[in-house]
Order: sequence, then structure tokens, then C-alpha cells
Amino acid sequence: MSETLHDRQRRWAESLPLLSNELTELACVLADEEPRKIGVHLLWPLFVELFRAEADADPDPAALGVVCNCPEHF
Repeated sequence: MSETLHDRQRRWAESLPLLSNELTELACVLADEEPRKIGVHLLWPLFVELFRAEADADPDPAALGVVCNCPEHF
């Protein structure tokens, strides 16, 4: 059976270090947006910088639901 997008996103999120509550809450706020609008959201640049500082990786806008870990964003 082939791997789904959700499976890849989940595996990616599991490889991340433990993220701060502030960063996961910010991911939740951004995940409420339509995917095409996330990159232009006023908080996106802040999220990118915090994510890079904490995870030493670039964030994936399509994977915010697995970063915030909210059932409504899966």
C-alpha cells in the first residue's frame, strides 16, 4: 500500500524536536487559514523564523496540522 500525504506529514512531524507551546499555538492559528493564504498571513514570517530556530528546518505550510497536533486540523 502506498504512503499517503498525511502519513508523510506525520512522519516528518515525528522527526522534529519537541516544539514550544507558543510555536504549536501559532501553527494552530495558521492552520485555520486556507492553505493558499498561509504564506501571506501576517504571522507566517514570525512562524518561519521561530520554527527554524527551534527545529533547525524549514516549515511546510501543508503540514501545520501535524505541527499543532489538533484533531480539527488533521
